[in-house]
Amino acid sequence: MARRKNPENETTEEKNIRQHLDGVADNSSRSEKVSWNRKMDNMVKLMASLRPIEEEIVRLSNQKIPVFDEIQELRKVMVLECVHPFDYLLHKEDHISCKFCNKNLSIPTVDND
Repeated sequence: MARRKNPENETTEEKNIRQHLDGVADNSSRSEKVSWNRKMDNMVKLMASLRPIEEEIVRLSNQKIPVFDEIQELRKVMVLECVHPFDYLLHKEDHISCKFCNKNLSIPTVDND
């Protein structure tokens, strides 16, 4: 690429740093640099095309939040009023646990008539 102009009023330390950076940057050939810059341009275009998709995701997420809040409120009420459905019950050694409301219940006595 084009040679970089040496800045005016450059201190010795700044010159050493610039020369080190130049040494690393000038290690690649001109064709490698041109190829890399072309790839960078392509990546910028891809990122620009991604922006509308990300905005759509944010818009949909904003629509999801109120529904999720309603689900949370309903679940709180259901936990308080839990009827311990059969499908959510786990039989443990000394108690029965409800997977929905996380309550531990004593094992009822069963009449064997």
